[in-house]
Amino acid sequence: MPFTLIKGTFHLVNTSSNGRQTGFQPDGDSLQFKPTNPAHLDKLEKIAMPYKLTSIGSVQLRFEGIDALELHYQPRGATSTHQPRPLADDARDLLTGLLQLNPVPYVAPRNISVNPPVERDATPGYILSRSLEVNGRPVSFVFAGKTTRKDGSSVNMTTVMLKRSVNYKLLLNGHAYPLFYDTLFADLRNTLADATRQARTGGLGLWALDGSQIGVAARTREELEAGGVTFPKLFRRVTDYFAKTGGSIQDFLKWLKKTREQVQDLDPTSPTFTNFTHFDNMVRVADGRVALRQTPETMLFISAKSPSEAFVSLLWS
Repeated sequence: MPFTLIKGTFHLVNTSSNGRQTGFQPDGDSLQFKPTNPAHLDKLEKIAMPYKLTSIGSVQLRFEGIDALELHYQPRGATSTHQPRPLADDARDLLTGLLQLNPVPYVAPRNISVNPPVERDATPGYILSRSLEVNGRPVSFVFAGKTTRKDGSSVNMTTVMLKRSVNYKLLLNGHAYPLFYDTLFADLRNTLADATRQARTGGLGLWALDGSQIGVAARTREELEAGGVTFPKLFRRVTDYFAKTGGSIQDFLKWLKKTREQVQDLDPTSPTFTNFTHFDNMVRVADGRVALRQTPETMLFISAKSPSEAFVSLLWS
């Protein structure tokens, strides 16, 4: 299935009907994008929720194949949390820089919301997307600048094109983890995995402090927030667990097992290589620390085409 190419502009600021400006909250793998022709969004497959346009006609994107450190994750029924800063900020700042939006002022002291007026906004670019994720965000490969391809056209994406994407550059510079779903073509996934390994070998960005496999301290939400340089999907699951149960980290795997989040093992050194399992089998907990049993690029998450309401509340594409 080809991707749909959608042209438009990237935005930092929303404007209401009465002219009041408010800043968006970009992070390392999500940003507001205003399609030149919003009707092209209707070509994307819908899994659950439809897309929602802001008052300026923009939609929030979810970047395909990557997972950046959380700047402002909101577990249901709990206050907002985040992964260690300034690493989480670095991913966002590289993203806005690649899209020619820097410098970006933020509202102190949290530095989460953009503080209008901004020096640059509505910079040109385009996305390649096939579907909306469960919350209605277009899952996208993101590109800065212009293209001669027709707006709304179908594109068979190549690895050469992929390497021009912001997604690829964030991985290559060590400012995001890979997050692969079974809907992502194998050649594109392998190219992103190669970029990940290059960044990890070079100790770039987050990889200098990554604790995904050695484990990060997670006896409390606050401890995880302070030192949790780890796979963001794992961070979100642990944070959700604390918010929903208030329980000990020692019982986290029992809770995670109930979600039955399906994964295929892509690690050729693993005894379960090519087998299907669940995310809880990819995680270990010991001595108040939580870790992955293998590297993020060797896990292929199985997408939910028609997820239940309970499972949708846990998904983060």
